[in-house]
Amino acid sequence: MRVRATIILSCLVVSLAGFAGAAIAAEPACSSLTPAIIGGPVPGKNSDIAVFRWLGNANYEIAYQGHVFLFDAYFNRTARNHPIGFDVSQIKRADVIFMSHAHFDHIADVAPVAAQTHAPVVGAPITIATAEKLGVPASQTITAKGGETLHFGDVTVEIALARHSTIQPGLTDALGALYKIDSRPNTPEEDAHNKEVTARGTFAPEVVTEGTLAFGVRFKNGFSTVVVGSAGPITDGDRALAAKFGRADVAIIAYQPHPVAEHQVADTWPLLELFHPRLYLPAHHDASFGTWLDLGLEPLFTKIRDDMPDAKFVSPLYRSPICIATSGKQRGKVVSLKY
Repeated sequence: MRVRATIILSCLVVSLAGFAGAAIAAEPACSSLTPAIIGGPVPGKNSDIAVFRWLGNANYEIAYQGHVFLFDAYFNRTARNHPIGFDVSQIKRADVIFMSHAHFDHIADVAPVAAQTHAPVVGAPITIATAEKLGVPASQTITAKGGETLHFGDVTVEIALARHSTIQPGLTDALGALYKIDSRPNTPEEDAHNKEVTARGTFAPEVVTEGTLAFGVRFKNGFSTVVVGSAGPITDGDRALAAKFGRADVAIIAYQPHPVAEHQVADTWPLLELFHPRLYLPAHHDASFGTWLDLGLEPLFTKIRDDMPDAKFVSPLYRSPICIATSGKQRGKVVSLKY
């Protein structure tokens, strides 16, 4: 978990006077650390506020006007990872579950989450096949290959075929060696747990080119969010999504897995340039114990500050409500952030 909660730039210094202040004061979700998916408050149908929460790895929830949208489902994670503050058995609410791809660290808990919420699961063909193997009924799934437009009430979701990130040979071995040097060995019980969790996904190579999706969510007032769960090279699908949306109000874009910032910034930056968001929220930057390290976000944030000064950014803690105005002069700005 990011123990340094970085909040930079004037978008986070907001007056609570007038309408905005009244709206925030009246919005219980902005002062609660309880995620909507486990029963926390959700903004009502007349609220201008959307509440974003990072729930570890690439999991995010967006709560807005009675809706709860969940991106990815990986909560009961491999051993020795940072605790996110709740268990998958507590998840009871979601309107839709959008799956970036079928690697275990995105999909491992999709079956219980789908069963407990009764929400449809949206994913690429290999993602849906994996979800069904895990126990999600076919009747509860929506298969997408990119280019589709879906409607959930008055919320429109555009889907793009994206591309998964790739790493150079030897990187996972090198990072695993760091853990061996700097921490104790796993217990047999921890190793057994890890084997069970990682088996709830697929490592099929087609995940990279055929099985990774990006999502563009548009509210009825035009407010838009783009969610990219893996920062691979830009695809035609990404470009088509950007052409439909123009500038995104919020972009949730993965920042993973290279431990050298120079390399990782170079992977994530093209997607930031493409969607040019008013607000950037990072994902996938916390450790996967034994494999990926906690990544420092400061190099990326510094580049945003210097090279994209009209974009703002936040590094949230797990479960922190990031309350964002969806209309008016404050559209796309953080109006409240609770740690």
